[in-house]
Amino acid sequence: MSFDYDMPAIAGIDWATAHRYLPSKEDLQRVLKEMVSGAARETDRLLSYRDAVMKDPSDENFDLFRIQAHALKASVRSIGSDLFDEAFALETAGKEKDGHKVAGDTEHFVNAYLKLADELKVITGEAEGKKSFDAAEFERDIDGIGKAMDAFDVTDLQRLNEKVQSTDVPDSFREWLGKLGEAVRDLESEKVAECCEKIKGLLKELS
Repeated sequence: MSFDYDMPAIAGIDWATAHRYLPSKEDLQRVLKEMVSGAARETDRLLSYRDAVMKDPSDENFDLFRIQAHALKASVRSIGSDLFDEAFALETAGKEKDGHKVAGDTEHFVNAYLKLADELKVITGEAEGKKSFDAAEFERDIDGIGKAMDAFDVTDLQRLNEKVQSTDVPDSFREWLGKLGEAVRDLESEKVAECCEKIKGLLKELS
């Protein structure tokens, strides 16, 4: 399926599924920002309901846990995350009053959910320490990466890569910037050169 916008590859996310639920980029960005900003609050709530179930396995506490698991299930489903199955299993555990599963599986899901929310910050622009985007400076750094790779100057290569990776780039750059980071990490000169050319092409489109 083709979209009218690009999204960076993130492990466990199927953007085609997300597109079915949220066909416009604006809607998807809104939901992603809500998920990222509310991740700690919503997972803390799930953990508190788990603790309540473990302390007092009453119908009311199981229902509260089930409702919160359902909300988190809806959140991950709408963005095409493979955490849907874990969330559904927790919701089912709450419905069936399975205290063993509630106690044993909630923490793993919460950790995975928080990790995903952190990874999504690269899309929502909420990643900490992001440097503002300056096209001319960014192009100089990309050229520098290419030259450092050609000279096999690993120190300068890694320094410049860290600099560009910490820049708050436009959405259209993120996929190729991610590929560049992987190529630099693996010291694959041909892939570094390809990524640099693709990114310079995107820079030309901005001018």
